[in-house]
Amino acid sequence: MEATATDDSVLAAGARWLAEKRVTLGVIVLLVAVFAFERAVLWLYGPRTWGYLFLASGDLSPGWLLAPFAHRDLTHLGTTAGVILVYGGLVERRLPPATYLGFYVAAGYASTAAQLGAYLGGGPGLGTLGASGAALGLVAFFSTVTALERVWDRRDSEDAGRSVETVFAVTGVVVVALVVANDFLPAVGLEPGTAPFGHLGGMLTGLFYGVVHVRYL
Repeated sequence: MEATATDDSVLAAGARWLAEKRVTLGVIVLLVAVFAFERAVLWLYGPRTWGYLFLASGDLSPGWLLAPFAHRDLTHLGTTAGVILVYGGLVERRLPPATYLGFYVAAGYASTAAQLGAYLGGGPGLGTLGASGAALGLVAFFSTVTALERVWDRRDSEDAGRSVETVFAVTGVVVVALVVANDFLPAVGLEPGTAPFGHLGGMLTGLFYGVVHVRYL
């Protein structure tokens, strides 16, 4: 019975933690809704219209606005939503709701703009879409803020909450390093067909705002 009670308390704590992350859950619901709309457009009007509406390419189109919220398939959506759920929830604890949402949107458009800049500069690719750049911006922001706080706020011991945050921050650094290696080192090639400059734009946005947040806000 003790094990069951412990399991129930862990689940209850997780549910309470999740219920408090309204902005994060709202973002995920929005991404799912956009994906459902994408599938409807693809089914009704075909890939050409879908690409025009949701892909950000070198040609001006609605994709420049919609691409940060669109995804090519369920795997793309699911992995991105998972990162947002974890790191978005952690960031939401640190920022006011409006600030958090504004940062997320800014990271998303910075990601799309960076990849568009690569296309306009002659880089390869037919178009970009997805919230992975924004999600990586959350990872970079949280890891940066946590690391800087540990450097500038030295304490003799850490409580359990700070220790857990440190684990997620280190994990975030590993995630960022793997993404950079996959995107820019051909020998790695864990996942082909990514938007390297889009990922980089989102991560740099998170890094920059993390430094500003800790140092000046």
